[in-house]
Amino acid sequence: MAAQDIKAIIFDCFGVLYLGAHRALEERWPKHATELDNLTRQLDYGYMDKDEYCKVAASIVSSSPQKIEGILKSEHTLNSPLITYIEKELKPHYKIGMVSNIGRGWIQNMFDEYLLENVFDVVVQSGDEGVTKPHPQIYELCAERLELETDECLFIDDLPENVAGADAAGMRGIVYGNLYDLKKEIAEVVS
Repeated sequence: MAAQDIKAIIFDCFGVLYLGAHRALEERWPKHATELDNLTRQLDYGYMDKDEYCKVAASIVSSSPQKIEGILKSEHTLNSPLITYIEKELKPHYKIGMVSNIGRGWIQNMFDEYLLENVFDVVVQSGDEGVTKPHPQIYELCAERLELETDECLFIDDLPENVAGADAAGMRGIVYGNLYDLKKEIAEVVS
């Protein structure tokens, strides 16, 4: 694939745009880790929304839904240097997308309206679509909504299996480690 063929760069949310994950609950209540992991999978597939997730998680660990939501919010941190890089260096030249394994009702807690409307051209959430990464269908859906072919897209995720899913869909993929390395890897792909 020629470098000039890349027209969009698509990012994962958790572990890339946001640092942290639902694993915070499992770490706080390890004896309920399996139940909480299964619950998170149900959320990711869209079988429940944020409020229902917090209610069920709270009942599992004998807590309140408000405490669960507070823990999840405090465990996630926006990767501000990456967002700045996207806005200043990538957005002027590429369409920007996000594909995330995330349940309905969470994305607005993670990103303000400005970012959702002005930085990302497309946001594909597993909970809305009923399909999660690494299934190729979710990447194909993102490319379609960007009005591009999958081979015109570069996908970045912190999990190698999700990058492999993007590769299977026909995208180029980069495993995210840190911003410094990512800048070099993107330059290699698009130059």
